[in-house]
Amino acid sequence: MSNTEAMLEAADTGVGVAPGQYLGYAIQPVRMCARLVLAQDSDHVSTEQLEDVATHLPDGCLILEQVKSALTHNPVSDWATDLWKTFANWIATTTKLGLDPARTRYVLYVTPVRTGDRVLALHHAQTRAQADAVVDALRADLAARKAAPACAEHIQVLLDADPALRAAIVTNFSLVTEYDPLTPIRNHLSLTISPAVVDDICRVAIGWVSTTVTDLLRAKQPAIIARVEFRKRLLAIVKRHDRDHVLDSVAFSPDPAALDAEIHRKTYIRQMELIECDSDEKLRAASDYLRASAARTDWSDRGIVDEASLAEFDDRLQRRWMSTKQSLSVQAKSLEEIDAGKLLMAETMKITADRLQGNDVPPYFPPGSTHSLADLQVIGWHPRYKDLLKEEGGGDA
Repeated sequence: MSNTEAMLEAADTGVGVAPGQYLGYAIQPVRMCARLVLAQDSDHVSTEQLEDVATHLPDGCLILEQVKSALTHNPVSDWATDLWKTFANWIATTTKLGLDPARTRYVLYVTPVRTGDRVLALHHAQTRAQADAVVDALRADLAARKAAPACAEHIQVLLDADPALRAAIVTNFSLVTEYDPLTPIRNHLSLTISPAVVDDICRVAIGWVSTTVTDLLRAKQPAIIARVEFRKRLLAIVKRHDRDHVLDSVAFSPDPAALDAEIHRKTYIRQMELIECDSDEKLRAASDYLRASAARTDWSDRGIVDEASLAEFDDRLQRRWMSTKQSLSVQAKSLEEIDAGKLLMAETMKITADRLQGNDVPPYFPPGSTHSLADLQVIGWHPRYKDLLKEEGGGDA
């Protein structure tokens, strides 16, 4: 028995649970998120283009999905306008856009679980003969009614359609109905993450889909998301919320030429020269800086860490520098400027333990990131570092 059939059977017997609240989102972005979870990396998922939600496969095949909420009524009862209007729209879309109905799947998604005799007959029609039999029965039942139902005009579109087109749509039609549309997302996530954070991750993932679609539509661009981009984003979200992960250290060791280039042209090195750091200290700083930069790029490319988390990490480093500077202000008054700068850098660099998206980071990452802030002149060591660097033209060659 298929998943859909099992849920339909449950609906017939009254078995089931109350529908979820979709974590505060309308059903359409929830369903788009579910389709992105279920898709392959080569697929794309769109909304408000061909259908409520459409999956675009690389071979040109399509999955057109009409999404219906059944919280207040049954949109797939035998004479429901929603049901027959959906088929009429599919006929119009397929004809107008020249879609190949043999390479298109037509899905009517309903939540919570609802069903009807006629929609089940359409769902189970797998051959043209079976499709024609369902249509013939529909035609006879419609003619036998004393009064035309409200959906009559939509049914007529189906009855008047080209027989081959109509049969192709019916045989490629599926009813998918679930008590809670979060189920496929939760099932996918629960394979790899802690149950305690599943709903939090669902909320953020659906929110990202919703925001991305809104931004695309506002920019008058097609609201389509690549599954590979969604996977990268989802992985970053998971890593941010699942605290049982340690970031892998990037297998990267700067060669002597790269270190030499850093020492001769970078502002953070010049900041160290302002307080007379020796060559060994500058080499260590250059190595930490390059390795941290490589880690940031690698983690971002693999979707392990998102940009917002990196920005938060840098903000914490900047706040710690400021706090250290303030705490040393009294002691530094008795020191020469160079010595005060040495003390500030030494105390700041003592703070090496930190976490990124709740995960441990390699030991080079905090000092390397701190030097990155010094390179941007967001922080500095010499009490007059900004004035001195400005006199030299900014620090970079």
